Amino acid sequence: MIKTIKELLIDWWAENNTTKMPIPTIYTYEVEVDGKAITIESMSRSRMYIHYKARKKYPKAKYIRVISRKRQY
Repeated sequence: MIKTIKELLIDWWAENNTTKMPIPTIYTYEVEVDGKAITIESMSRSRMYIHYKARKKYPKAKYIRVISRKRQY
């Protein structure tokens, strides 16, 4: 049985073609900036990226340290 392009398209649209996208994970880190503890959220698990985000947020800070990852959700 030969199908026309229209029939092939109808069959393709009728199928369940939903792709399952991964749920984004948000990581919350506790960061010390000049003696003050702040919280930074990111979609990256990298501690270096968290340090970079803290440096971008507080460019004049003399001391930045990533203390710990608090949670992920």
